[in-house]
Amino acid sequence: MADMRPVPVRLLEYGVITSQLLRIVNVLVHAGAMAAALDIDRTKLLIGPFANAFVAIGLTLVITRGRFGVARWFLAVIIALDAVGLAGIPVVAKMIGLPFAIFSTIAILLMLAAAVLMFLPATSAWLKQDKAA
Repeated sequence: MADMRPVPVRLLEYGVITSQLLRIVNVLVHAGAMAAALDIDRTKLLIGPFANAFVAIGLTLVITRGRFGVARWFLAVIIALDAVGLAGIPVVAKMIGLPFAIFSTIAILLMLAAAVLMFLPATSAWLKQDKAA
């Protein structure tokens, strides 16, 4: 069965999932340094990335598979909070290391790209298609 969704909708889904998986792997690889820098237990450290991924991917699937357009605004808030996190990247680079900061930046940039894709005319038209007027 062919995927009939427009390219921006598919890219939105792939971008968010890739971003979140990258974020989880990044935290897993650098968990020791993060736990030491933040003085917390490694297992507690992992709760945040997994919870964030669950919510972001869930909202994305509600948008891309369930065609529930209002979910875009909830995901946009999460992405906006990610964008604010870009300001802390230099501090993160000093505390945890440059590789962690680079991969974190890539994950955030993927989410920003997803935000653009969410509001493209093709995505909006697809979300409104087959809806009662």
